[in-house]
Amino acid sequence: MRLTVSSRFLRKAMKLGEPQASMLRAALRRFAADPQDRLLRTHKLKGDLDAYWVFSVDDDLRVLFRWDGDEAFFVNLGSHDQAY
Repeated sequence: MRLTVSSRFLRKAMKLGEPQASMLRAALRRFAADPQDRLLRTHKLKGDLDAYWVFSVDDDLRVLFRWDGDEAFFVNLGSHDQAY
């Protein structure tokens, strides 16, 4: 599996302070090992965003991504309301 990030995702990730930055790194390692890890609460979205998936970094921070074959493309990062 390959992981690719958008410039939007990267900009938002670089602005994170601690402890969220450390939590994001841990969540990305966990995702790389097992995208369906129960702790990430990975799920497919519905409606207008039905091409996308999301996983949780903490109680509010989410990573919005889509699958392209064996590649996970991270599109956005933010709170529940910002990521969608």
